[in-house]
Amino acid sequence: MLNFFNLIKNKKRRGADEDNESKSKFETSLINNFNSLKGTIVKEIMIPRISVIFVDYFGSKDELLKVVTSSNHSRFPVYKQTIDDIIGIIHTKDILFHMYKKDFYEIDLKDIMRNVMFVPESKKIDSLLKEFQESHIHIAIVVDEYGGVSGLVTLEDILEEIVGDIQDEFDNELDEIVPLDDGSYLCTARVLIEDLNEKLGLSLPDGDFDTLGGFVYDLFGRIPLKNEKIEYNNLTFTIKNMQQRNIKVIKISRKEVL
Repeated sequence: MLNFFNLIKNKKRRGADEDNESKSKFETSLINNFNSLKGTIVKEIMIPRISVIFVDYFGSKDELLKVVTSSNHSRFPVYKQTIDDIIGIIHTKDILFHMYKKDFYEIDLKDIMRNVMFVPESKKIDSLLKEFQESHIHIAIVVDEYGGVSGLVTLEDILEEIVGDIQDEFDNELDEIVPLDDGSYLCTARVLIEDLNEKLGLSLPDGDFDTLGGFVYDLFGRIPLKNEKIEYNNLTFTIKNMQQRNIKVIKISRKEVL
C-alpha cells in the first residue's frame, strides 16, 4: 500500500510509453478516481470521534488488554487526562510482542507508543496520502479549528475511497447533476461547487470547500443520516444516499418564495 501513490503517479507518467498497450477499465478508473478525489477533504472520510476507541495512558494493563481483545482494530490513540490530549498511537502487534516476551506488565506504554500525526479537518486527502507514504505513518488524528480531536483517518480509509468508489462507478454510473421533475436536483457529493454554481445558477461559497459533500458536511457539523435535511439560504439539502459514514448523493431543492 505504501507504493499506491507512486503507482498512480507512475501510470500517468508512462502514458506516452503505453500508447500501444490497452489499459483495463479498472486501471483507467483507478487513475481517474484518484484525480477526482483531489477536492475531497479529510472531514468527509474520517472516522468521527464518537466511533474511535481511545486508550487511557493511566489505565491498567488489564483494561488495555480488554479493549484490544474486544476490538477489531489494530491501532489505538492513547490520551492523557482528556481525549483532546493524544500523546501517541499503540499497535496491537507491539502489545502481543511484549505479551510473548512476558514483560508486558512491566513496560511503560510510552516505550511502545508510536508517533502521532495531527491533521486539520480541511486537509485534502490526496495531500495526506502523500504524507502517509513519506512519513511511513498510516494513521492520523483529525483536529477541528479549535485544536480539539474530531476524529481519526487512516491510509486504509483513503484507499477505500479510491478503490471502493470505482466499484460504485461500475455498479451505478450516476451523472454528477441529475434534474428531477419537481425542479430539484440529485447531485453526487463529489460535484465541484464551482460547477454546481455555474450549471444551476447558485452562489454557494467555494472558498473553504471544493465539493458539495464538503460543504454539506460543514453545514451539518457532524456525520448526517440518510434523508436528513438542512437549509442554506433558499436551498434545502437532503441526504439521499450514504455509504457507511460517507455522503454519496444529495438532493438540492429550492424553497418557494412567498
